[in-house]
Amino acid sequence: MIDVKTKIYSFFIFNSSFGPREGEELQRILFYHPSQTSADTQKMQVGLCEAVVKFMSTFSSEPCEALQTQSKRYIFYQPEKGYWMVLVVRIPYTTKALSAIGESRGDVVDPSVMYDLLKSAYKMFRMFRGLFKDFPIEEIYSVCDQFFTPYITSRNLTNDISDVIQGINYLPLDKNSFFKVLCFIDLLEVNYPHFKCISFIYNEQLIWNGLATHDMLTLYQYLVQTLLPRQVAKEIQGGAVAAAQRHGRFIHPPEGIHNQEDLQKLVKVHLMREDDSETKQYYLVIYRTLSATVCFTVDVTVELEFEMFRSLDAFIGPQLSSIASTISEQCTIHALQTAQLAASEHKFVYFNRLNLAFKTSPPPNKLHLSTTIKPEVLSIIASIHADKKNLGNYGEIIIKTPDEYWITGKASNEREFYVIIQEKNANLKEIADEVRRICEAQMKGIFFYPM
Repeated sequence: MIDVKTKIYSFFIFNSSFGPREGEELQRILFYHPSQTSADTQKMQVGLCEAVVKFMSTFSSEPCEALQTQSKRYIFYQPEKGYWMVLVVRIPYTTKALSAIGESRGDVVDPSVMYDLLKSAYKMFRMFRGLFKDFPIEEIYSVCDQFFTPYITSRNLTNDISDVIQGINYLPLDKNSFFKVLCFIDLLEVNYPHFKCISFIYNEQLIWNGLATHDMLTLYQYLVQTLLPRQVAKEIQGGAVAAAQRHGRFIHPPEGIHNQEDLQKLVKVHLMREDDSETKQYYLVIYRTLSATVCFTVDVTVELEFEMFRSLDAFIGPQLSSIASTISEQCTIHALQTAQLAASEHKFVYFNRLNLAFKTSPPPNKLHLSTTIKPEVLSIIASIHADKKNLGNYGEIIIKTPDEYWITGKASNEREFYVIIQEKNANLKEIADEVRRICEAQMKGIFFYPM
């Protein structure tokens, strides 16, 4: 058997209108990874995709989404009119003779994971750079190279439940602790009206969100997958002494804000606040104390002064440190419950489409939303989740696999609940009763059964 592990073969962005004539094919390619690929290979790959897209348009008004050959899978995404993002991966394959006798094809990354990777890449680009169409042709090539090269090289393409169902891990607090967070945010915005708090995160869990939900997911992924892991590594290298020297510090820009010149390093982002109807440009400011991270936006029309940030630092540091300590104590109290969830032999996944709340058992690792589920089981969950018609507004489906896995999916009011049970001798009633027990125990009233 020829067994090729799934990996990214290429990733590219093209716009056919940029090089409409023969001999201008390379001008159509805004970005290509890996960059060392020969020009002829790039033109051949993009030409194939252009032909497929054009051919499929004659049969459907919906854009082409996928193409699969014996050894490669192409996933297409059209984020803006005329702009196409394509992800190509090698897939495991077997010879025809061996396939006939049941040889395994190995692990294959679910297509929905690949498609969501493309969508996430574009959303991240749109947040930190803007729309493709807003850049002049002479700039778009360098802009794409600067953004997508580090982005695609830092991403792993694996079967993971947090990639199949992209959500936000929320931290439930008792009412007194949550009230302290709200009072802190209100007091801060009253004293510093130019600074609008858009998120409050403890470790990798979200406590407060002031953005439109789709923007918050993109910012949350940037924090949890990129910025905070780097920051935690710096804190570990710096040691406890360095961390204790100050109540807190600005971590975005990464070098901090120490003088007027550092304000020129602030990153601009395109965001939509919950109370707005259109995207606007803001400066992004991120402050961290202990394990608490707070993100602010400042309108780009505001004239920035260093004294403003120094005053904010003095104000926010002690208060945020106190709140972080309170939250830490509460998390310690719930540590035993977390350990009990991790020891459970049955896995569950909860997802709320309205606020993108995501919860799993065993709980996700710190700063890495992940839980191990067999690829075959994960593929079933991905199929159910991808098509809302499978469950409807209120519905339930139970599937048994040949290797004795029971997968149950439930839906109620835009909320989904999946339970994975491996039980060889169980019957349908026993599985249904066990799912009900897990649901009532873990969801604590937030998931309702139809009457």
